[in-house]
Amino acid sequence: MELEFFFKPRSIAVIGASATAGKVGNAVMRNLRERHGDIQVFGINPKGGEIEGFKVYKSVLDVPVDIDLAVMCIPARYVLDVIDEIGEKGIRGLIIITAGFKEVGSEGYKLEREMMEKCKKYGIRVLGPNCLGMISLFHNSSFAALTPKKGSIAMISQSGAVMTAILDWSTVHNIGFSTFISLGNKSDVNETDFIQYLAHDPETKIIACYLEAIDDGERFIKIVSEASRRKPVIILKSGVSEAGAMAASSHTGSLAGSDIAYDLAFEKAGVIRAKELSELFSYAKTFTMCDVPASNRFAIITNAGGPGIIATDAFEDYNVGVARFSQDTLEQLRDGLPAEAGIFNPVDIVGDAPPDRYDFALRTVLKEPMDACAGTLIILTPQANTHPLDASNIMIKVHEDFKDRIMIAAFMGGKSVKEGADNLMDHGIPCCDFPEEAIRNISGLITFSKFRDRSDETKIKPLTVNRDRIREIIETARQEKRPMLLNYETSDIFSEYAIPHPKTKLARTPGEARQFATEIGFPVVMKIVSPQVVHKSDIGGVILGIKNEEEAQQAFINILSSVQELRPDAQIHGIEVQEMIMRDEKKKVTELIIGMSRDPQFGPLIMFGMGGIYVNFMKDVSFKLGKFFTVEDSREIIEETKTHALLRGVRGEPPSDLKEVEVVLQKISLLVNEFPDILELDINPLLAFAKGEGVSAVDIKITIKI
Repeated sequence: MELEFFFKPRSIAVIGASATAGKVGNAVMRNLRERHGDIQVFGINPKGGEIEGFKVYKSVLDVPVDIDLAVMCIPARYVLDVIDEIGEKGIRGLIIITAGFKEVGSEGYKLEREMMEKCKKYGIRVLGPNCLGMISLFHNSSFAALTPKKGSIAMISQSGAVMTAILDWSTVHNIGFSTFISLGNKSDVNETDFIQYLAHDPETKIIACYLEAIDDGERFIKIVSEASRRKPVIILKSGVSEAGAMAASSHTGSLAGSDIAYDLAFEKAGVIRAKELSELFSYAKTFTMCDVPASNRFAIITNAGGPGIIATDAFEDYNVGVARFSQDTLEQLRDGLPAEAGIFNPVDIVGDAPPDRYDFALRTVLKEPMDACAGTLIILTPQANTHPLDASNIMIKVHEDFKDRIMIAAFMGGKSVKEGADNLMDHGIPCCDFPEEAIRNISGLITFSKFRDRSDETKIKPLTVNRDRIREIIETARQEKRPMLLNYETSDIFSEYAIPHPKTKLARTPGEARQFATEIGFPVVMKIVSPQVVHKSDIGGVILGIKNEEEAQQAFINILSSVQELRPDAQIHGIEVQEMIMRDEKKKVTELIIGMSRDPQFGPLIMFGMGGIYVNFMKDVSFKLGKFFTVEDSREIIEETKTHALLRGVRGEPPSDLKEVEVVLQKISLLVNEFPDILELDINPLLAFAKGEGVSAVDIKITIKI
């Protein structure tokens, strides 16, 4: 399997091995002494000899056996020369712990580029440089101060400092790892490569990542989409700032926040996103202990009313379903619990509850079918009769008898509940300090089950369009250094994609104005086309409601004369003749917006929402990734907005033509994917008429790369 030599090498050479305590080369050798299994380890140092019980050679070329993996700890200035020896030796994997590359500036960037050119020449795969190293179940080729307990969580970290902090934290919390990877500068292998490998690694149950950036967003989504069908992928993404946002030259650009592309990418790829490190590992711990729930419905068992109410609210916030009990279950609870107990979920067994009351309540609700009750959240607060340790032993026994159900606890308190909480964790039942954390983890389990079982989405069928004509339009604008296309150009593009809009043609003579107006059909609007004229109506550059050929011809003359008189400096391309959309006040029409801005990592972001003059104020919009836009996305992006309710019809109004709105979204996704030179696109408004009456893209703006 690709990258196997990083995880299960047969032999490792440490280039820059040192006998001096405190040096990186010595820390790596000591860690390999602690964990290297049956792997042969060799030190490389011009002095030769022996370090930490391993034989040392002057060069990798002197080692008498083949080497699968090399770990480089020498200063950056010596790296290029040593790579030639590594290549000659036929070593396939290289971990470069050494710093001093692109992270230090232009000279380091140049050195890293030269280093990678050599590595590619020899077919060497590189982890790093400027990294902490790597720890797998079979070896510890890092200079971390600790070797973690063996377990089933794979951790990928872009920060060495975060990695060392997590390693230290894991020893306190008894968390084990199948692998720990410090990415460093990611000059070659990156998070996507390792996720692809770990998805098939039988020793890994959970893939957790701390990332500051993602390389090649499209490949990331493709690979991780497959990985998340096999096992949970949990990512904490940092580095969220406005600096990462698109330039806000359009409505779409201004409404697409800096972090929304990552949210969309993670959703499409099936990633569970953590907001902080504690959340990342709270998820990871829960996933190592719990299977996927059979449904999203859970019961709450509590010995305190307040926390039960808090938990019920949190269920709604985290989209966890509240189990509804059968009449038989309600009667059993009523008969077996005190009169003042709550039986309808949350089940409040009251503050004086002894441990065996938990036993009764749990066994009663867990007799419900799995689709009605997939598991329980157990809340315990320390009161006179609680006895947390005894209660935890009862919960463990119930869990053994109902292995197919999820049990997660929240033992609220400190010293008095610690022994019971630790007892649950030791027996594979996640236990949190507060209900919200437990419920968030339940929500994570439910989310993963949806990702794992999701069906393939329907791809949008390509259209037959004159792509050469569209390329010609874009190239003409680029040559004229016009970032924004003119109306007649956007009209030609939308005509190719059969998107309904007011037909527009550019007239350069009065005769053409007459001809085009007749072809389009009266009434028409005529407007001056000039980069220098922004407010056209102020200088007589717009005439509305033209009803016949003579009026069209005269309108051309009047507009041209007025503009030439008032703006003699203006460069005039011609005069647009545009179909005039006549609104019938008696008929339903809803103003929508459809837009696109292009994220540098994940490509086009498609936006839908309420349009018109209030779009930036109301901000009732939703986004989807354009690169992976599907038929299902075109429906969901509408349903995610409040505007969807208006489109379905309210207070006796007829529904809007939702199907045609979906079709426009699908066609826009094809357009922006086929022509990456389109940087931004806005349709505002898109008029949605009543069902069966279609839509019209009244105002279109397209910005291109020049």
